Amino acid sequence: MELKRLLLVDDDPDMLDVLREHFEGRYEVMTATSGADAVDRFASQRPDAVFLDITMPGLSGVDVLKLFKQSDARVPVIMVTANAEIAIAEDCLTKAVQPDLHGPHGGVRDRADAAATQVRDHASSFEPSHEAHGLAHRR
Repeated sequence: MELKRLLLVDDDPDMLDVLREHFEGRYEVMTATSGADAVDRFASQRPDAVFLDITMPGLSGVDVLKLFKQSDARVPVIMVTANAEIAIAEDCLTKAVQPDLHGPHGGVRDRADAAATQVRDHASSFEPSHEAHGLAHRR
């Protein structure tokens, strides 16, 4: 059976390590440490779901989310941040995502499992497009 692909995006390598270790073996895990790297990976190796940090240098998670949704709105994106500012949550919600405002501390594995279950259930309802749709050229 082919594993579903998860793209984990965070500028904090320690957080990426925690998530990668948690998902490896059950999912094909790809990582990116910047928005630009995430856009490249999304275009070249279309994931079935994305865990995306909101606050990153350069292209923010919200900027990256916009590009992902323009390319393939069917791919679920789980926004993650340690920043609990209301404006960030509202910005994400207007883009039809559910932000995780609890950050990387306390229960990240439980939240990751819950999100992965939703991804697995959602991903079974469609076949992801593996065409780049010109996303890599939008930077």
